[in-house]
Amino acid sequence: MSQPSELVRRVLASAAGDAGDVRLHFVDHAGVEDSTTVAQLVDDAFALAGGLAGAGVRPGDVVAVRGSGSRRFGAGVLACALGGMVAVPLVSLLGDGDVDLILDLSGARALLSETTGTRHDLVPHLTALAGTRPELLVVDLDDRDAVRGAVRLEPGAGEHQPVALPGPAGFVLFTSGTTSVPKGAVHSHDTVLAEVLDFAGQLDLLHGGRFLQPFPMGHVGGLVGLFIALALGREVVVLASWNAAVAFEAIERHALTSTGSTPYFAATLFEERARRGCGLASLTTMESGGGPVGSDLVRRAHEIGIALSPGYGSTEHPTVATHRSSDPLEVRAGSDGRPTNGSEIRIVGADGGELPVGGDGEVVVRGPEQFLGYLSGDRSAFLDGGWFRTGDLGHLTADGCLRVTGRLKEIIIRGGENISVPEVEAHLAAHPDVLDAAVVGLPDVRFGERASAFVVRRPGHPVVDLDSVRHHFVARGVARFKIPESVHEVAELPRNALGKVQRHALVPVPQAGSVHG
Repeated sequence: MSQPSELVRRVLASAAGDAGDVRLHFVDHAGVEDSTTVAQLVDDAFALAGGLAGAGVRPGDVVAVRGSGSRRFGAGVLACALGGMVAVPLVSLLGDGDVDLILDLSGARALLSETTGTRHDLVPHLTALAGTRPELLVVDLDDRDAVRGAVRLEPGAGEHQPVALPGPAGFVLFTSGTTSVPKGAVHSHDTVLAEVLDFAGQLDLLHGGRFLQPFPMGHVGGLVGLFIALALGREVVVLASWNAAVAFEAIERHALTSTGSTPYFAATLFEERARRGCGLASLTTMESGGGPVGSDLVRRAHEIGIALSPGYGSTEHPTVATHRSSDPLEVRAGSDGRPTNGSEIRIVGADGGELPVGGDGEVVVRGPEQFLGYLSGDRSAFLDGGWFRTGDLGHLTADGCLRVTGRLKEIIIRGGENISVPEVEAHLAAHPDVLDAAVVGLPDVRFGERASAFVVRRPGHPVVDLDSVRHHFVARGVARFKIPESVHEVAELPRNALGKVQRHALVPVPQAGSVHG
C-alpha cells in the first residue's frame, strides 16, 4: 500500500491532535448552520471511504461529488483523499447535462450526491443515472445507509472505461476553459497543499486566525478552504452559496479574521456593512480574484480596516501572483501582485520569445501549485520547461509586479464564474430557430460581465427572444449562470476576410428580463 501524501498526513495529525476539536461551520443557502469538528469530519470520511471500498470502488478510481458545500459534501471529498480515490467535486448549480458530460469525460466510477438542502431537486437525475448507468455507483449522501445498501461493483461491471490520468492525481477540477467542452484540470495532493499553504500565508492564517470560505467546493478556492480547516487546523465557515447578509452575519458571529473573494463578493459585503452602518471589525485580511479587481475596491476595504490584496490565478494554477497584507496600500492598489510561493512568471510574444519589462504579451507561468495537466492529455497549453500558457495578456513592471491587461481566452467572467463563449455559442447553434450566433461580454458593475447573445434567425422561423433562449438552455440541462442575459437579433454577424466574427463590432445593449436577476 502506498504511503499517504503529505496533505493526508497533515489532516490525520490535525484530527488526532489539539486541532481535532477545531470546528467547521457549514452554512446553507438560508443561513442555517451545521457545525462539526475536524476529528468528527475525518471519522465521517473514513466511514464513507470504507463503504465505497466495500462496494467495489478501488484506490485510483474517479469519484464525482456533487452538492452545495455541506458537511456531507466535505466528507465525500475527504473520503476520496483518505481512500486513495480521485475526487471530482461538482457544484450543485451545474445542469444535469453538464454532470453527464463530466461523468463521461472523467470516467467516474461513482457519484456521491446530496439530495436535500440544494436549490435544485437532484433526485430525478440520480434516479435516472442509477437506471441507465450500471457501471456507476450512485450514492445519496443524505442517506446514511446508502453505501451499505448499494449494489456491489464487481470488476468489469457494466461498461466502465477508466480514463488515464496524468501523474499522481488526487483531484480533477472542471473549468469551462476556451473550448465548448469543459476541461478537467488534474491536481495532485501536493499541488493542492502548496496552494493551501500559499493562500493561508497571504491571509495570515499559518499561525492562527479564522476563515470565511465563500467559494463552492467545486472550485479550487472552495477545495483549498476545506483543507485550511483540515490540514492547518483553522476554524472555517463554509458558505453553500454567496449571500452578503449571510456572510456578514457569519463573520460577526464567529469573529472571522480573513476571507477570499471575487470582486463581486467583496463589493456586496461592503455594501451590506454600509447598509448596517458598522461591523466587520474582526476581518483584517482579504484576497480577491476571479475577475478584474479595481483600485477603488482596494481603497474602500482599506477605509474600513481590511487589507485587500488582488490576486491572479486560475483553476490550473490557483495563485500565481498576489500581495501580502503587510504591503503598502499603493502597492496593493496598483497591480495584480508579485509571484508567490515559488511561482514564476514570464511574458512572451507571439513567437514564444520573452519580452522585456513593460512589454505586453501572453502571461506564462509555472510553480509548485500548478496542475499536472488536462484530463484530455492535451499539452498544447504548455511551452518547453513546463511553462503554462494562461491565455491572458499583461506585462511585468520594473519592481516585479504583474499587471493583467486583457484576455486571449474567449471567456466571460460573471461573479467569479467562468463562462466559455464557444460553449454558449454551441448551445445557441443547436436552437431550432437560430441560423448563426455569437456571444460577447456585457460589462456589469456588480458581476463584472454578463453574457449577451447576437443571433441571426432562420428564414421563416419565429422570433428568437430571451424567453426562447432560456427555455432552450434549460431543456438542454445547461447551468443557469451560462444562459445569455440579453438576446439581440441581427441580420448578419460581422466577420473578417477569414470568416472570424469581429466581436468588437457587436455592441450589446442591456435589456430588461435578466435570466439571473
